[in-house]
Amino acid sequence: MILFSEALFAVNQKKSLFTLLVLSLFLISCSTTKERSRSDDFSPKKVIGNVTGEEQTGDIDELVKQGKIDEAAKLALTLASTANYPERYDYQLKATHLYVQNKAYTVAKKLLSKIAADQLSPEQLTYFAYLNASIAAAFRDAEKSKQWLVYFQNADKLSFASEKDVLKLVIAIDELLGDTQSAVFKRIKLETLLSDEAEIITNQQAIIRGFLLFSKTDLEKLNSNHLSPAGAAWLELTLLVTQSKNPFRLGNQLASWKERHPDSSIRNEIIAALAPQQDIEQIKIENIALLLPLSGPVKRPASAIRDGFLANYYAADSTENRPVIRIYNTADAKENIANIYQRAIDEGADIVVGPLRKESIEVLVKESNISTPTLVLNQLGNSDFYAENFYQFALSPEFEAKQTAQRAWQDGHQRAAILFPDNQWGQRVVAAFETEWEKLGGEIVAENSYITKNNDFSVPIKSLLAIDKSYERKKALSRLLRAKLSFEPRRRQDIDFIFMAAFPRQARLIPPQLKFFHAGNLPIYATSHSFSGRIDRKKDRDLNQLILGDMPWTLTDARKNNTKQQIYQTWPVRSKLFNRFYAFGSDAYYLLDYLNWLRGNSLARLNAATGKLYMNETNQVLRELTWARFKNGIPRLLPVTAQPAKILTGS
Repeated sequence: MILFSEALFAVNQKKSLFTLLVLSLFLISCSTTKERSRSDDFSPKKVIGNVTGEEQTGDIDELVKQGKIDEAAKLALTLASTANYPERYDYQLKATHLYVQNKAYTVAKKLLSKIAADQLSPEQLTYFAYLNASIAAAFRDAEKSKQWLVYFQNADKLSFASEKDVLKLVIAIDELLGDTQSAVFKRIKLETLLSDEAEIITNQQAIIRGFLLFSKTDLEKLNSNHLSPAGAAWLELTLLVTQSKNPFRLGNQLASWKERHPDSSIRNEIIAALAPQQDIEQIKIENIALLLPLSGPVKRPASAIRDGFLANYYAADSTENRPVIRIYNTADAKENIANIYQRAIDEGADIVVGPLRKESIEVLVKESNISTPTLVLNQLGNSDFYAENFYQFALSPEFEAKQTAQRAWQDGHQRAAILFPDNQWGQRVVAAFETEWEKLGGEIVAENSYITKNNDFSVPIKSLLAIDKSYERKKALSRLLRAKLSFEPRRRQDIDFIFMAAFPRQARLIPPQLKFFHAGNLPIYATSHSFSGRIDRKKDRDLNQLILGDMPWTLTDARKNNTKQQIYQTWPVRSKLFNRFYAFGSDAYYLLDYLNWLRGNSLARLNAATGKLYMNETNQVLRELTWARFKNGIPRLLPVTAQPAKILTGS
């Protein structure tokens, strides 16, 4: 039971209403307190030893200015231990706030739980709510954070947090909830409260990233006439970028945009990152060498890559000054890959695309001097390898698994169960998922493998869901009671979602069996490998509610992509089997003109068949996946969620 002090209600009518609202939230949060002894002296200048509380607070502030946040928090706790109420609460709240600033959220949460909410003054209650919201957001409990937010978001000027601090917290909550649009427009407002140039740039980078996440439909719904001048400028800038098919043609349009918005605060660094500048030198491409294993065990996917590459080559806007393409078969065991590579350069290659096999790439970097721009079509095991003219582009299952972990985390999940095939591929995918999931702060509560050739996955599923233990408990109880028991098995209840690593055959069989074992309400996340890449309502009806990341090529209408349509018409059978490899080959050609632009430009995104392409610091070309949920056997596009902001509270 919560006992409310009379002093708490000794406020005017307006404050009483606010206090009652805050106290109602404490009831929701189920805090329990005991009546504390209190001093009759409520003065903020209560003497502690020979030093007043104000002077001690000054010492805390001085430590904060020196960057000694942890020491300041400990001093506040020391002062709290000798202070009388309500000043003791002031110090406890201050210490909690300092631990939040220092990202010691577990310590802060424990401290806050010891504060008697019913004995706080109205201002202390507001502070208490602010800290609860901050801590809940830090632990990614967006709904709880939002509940606390109601009780201070529209309050008068706060003594413990600036308008900027509160707005940052609100933005973080929006981003945790996946409300990208709300977060973006609040960031535009946040900019008016920022003075540090580095912070302004960081905020503007988040704004443009957010706008670029909007779907075409969302952008079209936004009417610039209903936006602030700043919002209208950002919207127009985004539309220019998203509607352009060639970033190199954006320069003049951006110059015109600047003339139309002379008062815009958008920094030149942001605008410059959106399109290649005139001083960015394109790689001179007159001769292309394409190195692929066109015979042997991987000849069919390699042939699809080649055909996708050539399809995009022939689909180019202009037939003038087209480069010459020479194709080299790297499957010939008689010639070392390093020799084939050197022969291609000797025959005039300005740029080399390939090889494809990881083993060939490892030999190449070991035995060759990579002086000619080279785009290999796989990734090295050593992710830190860097050479100036060496670029890596791959359809990496490991990277898809990492993005799946990120998506599940952004969707608000914290506890994962994993079901994966008992083979090398499954182990690689799960290792990548687990590494990323644990780095994000997620927990893996269960995992189990299955044999791919089976149709019945009940044994690994029952183990994953701990249903086998439920049966064991029933048997033990039956033996103890010597009676037959009516029994409904229960699955474990600590799972938020299931990560399923599977190819289409297994992916179509597993969800119905999960449903049979009482896990039909758990979200299932998967990589693109669970989807064949071609719409088949009948075969994919059991994939309903499955969430997966894939490439735009497989998730959008072929009629909207001329290259894709041409490939489907030319190779109707092969394109079904090697759909994504055609897209990969198409993008390999498309990338060549943009390698220098993507390099060293963290904001640059190239809208392509396999995803939004960008480059990291080691020249790896990476893909932002498109997300979909199956409904009626068809993958339906999902909104893109924002990357949750860091929780920044306090100045």
